[in-house]
Amino acid sequence: MELRKALADVDDLVVLYVLSSEQVNEKTRHFVDELGLRDRIRFLVDPQSATIDALGLRLETPEPLEAGVPHPATYVIDREGIVQFADVRRDFHVWLASEIVVAAILQIP
Repeated sequence: MELRKALADVDDLVVLYVLSSEQVNEKTRHFVDELGLRDRIRFLVDPQSATIDALGLRLETPEPLEAGVPHPATYVIDREGIVQFADVRRDFHVWLASEIVVAAILQIP
């Protein structure tokens, strides 16, 4: 959320959050609605984790609770669809600093 606030002045910025279909449940919906996230972030459900698998982001040896859940990943994609920055985390407890993403976005011509 701090990233979206930091980039509030960027008119054509789209923040897209991809969830595996296994991650979507009543608790997820409540979290999204409680924080009013639908107005600020676009959510995409990835049926059977097809996109997650295509990007190689599925956890190799997940706990039962993590089945279908991807490694946390951040991509900055320009208007032409070219990936300008990518970060894939193996530990979901360690978040990418928003300053790094802002710097990557600001480098796009």
